[in-house]
Amino acid sequence: MDDPRWLPLESNPESFNKWSASLGLDTSPPKGYHFTDIWGLDPELLQFVKQPVKAVLMLFPVTPEYEKMRKEQDEKVLEEGVEGVEDVIYFKQTIANACGTFALLHTLANVDVPIKEGPLTELFARCKDKTPLERAQLLTTAKELESVHEQAAQTGQTAAPALEDDTDLHFVTFVEHNGFLIELDGRRNSPINHGKIEKGLLDDTVEVVKHIMELTQSIQFNLVALSPATEDD
Repeated sequence: MDDPRWLPLESNPESFNKWSASLGLDTSPPKGYHFTDIWGLDPELLQFVKQPVKAVLMLFPVTPEYEKMRKEQDEKVLEEGVEGVEDVIYFKQTIANACGTFALLHTLANVDVPIKEGPLTELFARCKDKTPLERAQLLTTAKELESVHEQAAQTGQTAAPALEDDTDLHFVTFVEHNGFLIELDGRRNSPINHGKIEKGLLDDTVEVVKHIMELTQSIQFNLVALSPATEDD
């Protein structure tokens, strides 16, 4: 039996907000949060991102250079483990092309934002005593989640690819957890701890992003922040 496949999400705040709001995220001001573009990595552009930033989602190309680094880090994780991530809700990605949804799940499961009681809160409650693989298996029967994903995948500014198509672009999420910068990527062996946050979630994430950009030698990156919703948005 083939592995399940979902249409890939476009790295588009409109798609992310539709997905999240449909499943209970409060996106209305003054207490709500929503996804918004990060227009560049220069300090003068970063200052336009409303604070406090709760998460940063990154879409980037998977290159041989990146894969080499990832595998080396994953081997180190298997040998040494990772500190500070024991109570992070982490999903192993088992659904092809669903890295966008896994990035959104990793975000909303691990940040303090208002989410209405419903499919997401029920899913996260069931995840607490499960392994990453068992959490992923819960998603294969989450029909409402799959339906919302499909609708959001059709929302992007460009035409959605065919279901059988593979993509060489990948989503990961960066969140703060107990003062540490945590990277969540369903292809990994575990969450990755990038160390204590020194400047702030956004600024510290940008430093990691710059390293990955240098490694991949690509500018095909897109960053989205989960930030407070305000009346002037």
